[in-house]
Amino acid sequence: MGREQIKYFASSFIWGIIAKFLDAGIRFATIPLLLSYFGKENYGLITLAVAVNAYMGLLNMGVNTGAVKFFSQWLASGKYDLLHRVARTNVSFYLGISLINSLVLVVLAVWGENLFQVTTEEFITFRHLLYVLAIFSIINWVTFVFNQLLVADEKIGFTQQVLSARSIFELCAVGLTVWLNWSVGQYFFIHLLINASVIIPYWYVCHKRKLIDSIVPGFYWKDFGEVFKYGLAILAMGVFQYTAAQSRPLILGIFSNEGVGILSEYRIIEVFPLFIISLGGMLISIFLPKSAKIIQNNDRVKIEKLAYEGTKYTSVLVAMLCFPIMLVSKDLLTLYVGEEYSHLSVWLSLWVFSLTLFLHNSPVASLVLGTGKTKMLVYSSAIACIVSIIINVLFCNVWGVGSAVVGYLVYVIIQMLFYYLYFNNKILGLKSMKVFKSFIIPTGLCMLITLGIMFLNIEFESALTTLIIKLMVWGICYCILLQLVRIVDIKQLLLNKYKF
Repeated sequence: MGREQIKYFASSFIWGIIAKFLDAGIRFATIPLLLSYFGKENYGLITLAVAVNAYMGLLNMGVNTGAVKFFSQWLASGKYDLLHRVARTNVSFYLGISLINSLVLVVLAVWGENLFQVTTEEFITFRHLLYVLAIFSIINWVTFVFNQLLVADEKIGFTQQVLSARSIFELCAVGLTVWLNWSVGQYFFIHLLINASVIIPYWYVCHKRKLIDSIVPGFYWKDFGEVFKYGLAILAMGVFQYTAAQSRPLILGIFSNEGVGILSEYRIIEVFPLFIISLGGMLISIFLPKSAKIIQNNDRVKIEKLAYEGTKYTSVLVAMLCFPIMLVSKDLLTLYVGEEYSHLSVWLSLWVFSLTLFLHNSPVASLVLGTGKTKMLVYSSAIACIVSIIINVLFCNVWGVGSAVVGYLVYVIIQMLFYYLYFNNKILGLKSMKVFKSFIIPTGLCMLITLGIMFLNIEFESALTTLIIKLMVWGICYCILLQLVRIVDIKQLLLNKYKF
């Protein structure tokens, strides 16, 4: 990839990591503080309110991905009039969704007392929280429009900087809550105000870069129809992906003979893959604007560079996220929940390995999304979803929690087969073997180093010391090997980094 592309991808990903680590660290520090200050019941009301509102996210209907795709293409082709019309119509679309969202919350606040296991006094507080959520939902939904425009304009780094600042302000809000003795309602209002405030820098940059000419809602539904139609296909695919992921613990709870204890095991090993997914999930968002633009221009050279070199760099990055966890999985579980759960390390390692297969394909997946040919994506997601559910049901009493992990691995393999046997050749005109080579070489080297360190059997009395030493040895060996075999020019990457 060219220097500018490396700068864009590296800068976006680094700022994304900073934002996520900052958010996770602040949450880790403040949740116990708020729990202690408000008490278990009152803090539970905040959690319940946020969870109820989270389901409204399904109303997005895939428009988020569709908007980024088309906005990127229109920016590349200079169709600013069309961009402005659809962006303003998108404001209208999200205003409509926000009103539905607010109405549902108000209905629950007025008539939903019997739906939740709370006391009358607790529901009065909960009702106020829902009213506040209903007010802020309007701003939060409209914020999507400006975020989509910024992502399409390849300003992901800026959006992550804003989110990092938001996390710091949220930390301040928690401190003020305890210092000034704020109530649950007061804290929740400030919390939502801070979250909603990101619309101000988002709108300012969008307006400054002429990505939108007015915040006044538009009604160019014919132009918007193209985005909406594409979004429905993404929604269909997303439903199968969501079902495959969320059904796993449900199936274990229904069909397993081990009782609810198996769900505790599932939640324990789920923590680490979810963190990797949260980081790896940024890759599609980073790649999609570039992919949409080069697909729009039908630039074969850039398409092949993104597919082949992008897969190579992504594979290195994913390997550096996944293989360290596989290497120290037993030590991690021992430190996290105790030695009695260390036997789950096999399933944790297999789950994380599945992610190396899934996430390495992000550049090619973004190119396929950029083409707009999504029918086969829906079919492949549906088939993979059904097969993974069947495996989970059939083997949950044989492998226990491992049936969910194996089911997910099969889901990923089916998806990858569709890409390597169909999408790469038929849709993108790529050589699947060349894409696979870009993946298997850096991943295979990483696997050899991991197995070598496992063979050395480095062990100390302290699990923490063992974990740190293993990771240090692994990191040094992998970086040296990458440089020796010329897979990645680390010196050049560092030079690019310092020129951001």
